[in-house]
Amino acid sequence: MLQINVLENIRIMQNKTWPLLFIVAALVISLLAGCQPAEEPQSVEERAQARWDLMVERDFESAWEYYSPGFRETGEQDDFAEDMQNRPVRWRDARVLVASCEEEDICIVEAEVTYQPVGGPSEVSGMKMTRILKERWIRLDGQWWYTTD
Repeated sequence: MLQINVLENIRIMQNKTWPLLFIVAALVISLLAGCQPAEEPQSVEERAQARWDLMVERDFESAWEYYSPGFRETGEQDDFAEDMQNRPVRWRDARVLVASCEEEDICIVEAEVTYQPVGGPSEVSGMKMTRILKERWIRLDGQWWYTTD
């Protein structure tokens, strides 16, 4: 009789232990997920290319996020997007070529940009032109930002 009670107690303990083990395992997994290393900051070339990709896609609301905090304080995102929508040009392609950094937190990025005029005479509006643009990028708090200065 004593042996049956011991076996029954063990079975009861096992039934109560599994839910507890499951909870502990779930907590450990969630804690370990929080220990993943922080995402590496993007390089100035990656940020510049990402901004140009958005400009080509005409996603000006998202491109706004790459402009410096100082620039973004001077106006509203919607106004910026509307201004870009109304420009008489369509960016067709852009490729970052090189970044030259004279200082640790200031770089000049050269991008080859293909564009097409809109709304001009028919001879001009069908033309695609390519030129190399030089852009100034600054790093603030570890993040690169496009500046119009």
